[in-house]
Amino acid sequence: MFLFIFVSNWSGALLPWKIIQLPHGELAAPTNDINTTVALALLTSVAYFYAGLTKKGLSYFRKYIQPTPILLPINILEDFTKPLSLS
Repeated sequence: MFLFIFVSNWSGALLPWKIIQLPHGELAAPTNDINTTVALALLTSVAYFYAGLTKKGLSYFRKYIQPTPILLPINILEDFTKPLSLS
C-alpha cells in the first residue's frame, strides 16, 4: 500500500509541469478521490482485525470489555471511527 500511494502521488506531482502533454486532460493523485482513501482505510482495518485474530484468537474480542463491560459501546464505536478518520 505504501508503494502504491508513494508512486502514484510522486508521478502525479511530476506530470503537472507540462513536460508530457496528455490528450485527455491532466492526471491527478489517486488519493484525491474519496473512494480510494476509503478503500485503503477499510483494507487497513481488515488487516488490523486479521492480525489481532490470528495472534490472539477469539480472546482478541476480550479487549472490548476491558477495563469494564460498561465501555463496550465506546470500544465498538472506536473501531467504526478508525476507517472514517483514516479516510
